[in-house]
Amino acid sequence: MHELNEADFNKQVDLLQDRIEHALDASGLDLDMELVEGSLVLILAEGPRLVVGRQPASREVWLTAPDATRHFGYVPDEGWLHDCDDEPLERVLSQILAELTGEELELDLEEE
Repeated sequence: MHELNEADFNKQVDLLQDRIEHALDASGLDLDMELVEGSLVLILAEGPRLVVGRQPASREVWLTAPDATRHFGYVPDEGWLHDCDDEPLERVLSQILAELTGEELELDLEEE
């Protein structure tokens, strides 16, 4: 994974969280979103919560879902990739949300 300095790390996480918010607003899913102490909390109407949180010490983003916490590192020109299988965060988040809501979902977190 690419080592970001703290300022660049925070900038990339802020951008990621903003893109997630916009993509989910456009998706039509029934959920609420809150920004709490640097973490984006997704609250599904069915009850489960997901958290997209920053881990500055390890320069990772952690996606916490009801079944597990997944760690993602930043790779330039590729984005946030899962530390076990290099799966993009947007694909993993889409799959988790689809499983929890029963709705097909494909988030696009690319630059507009």
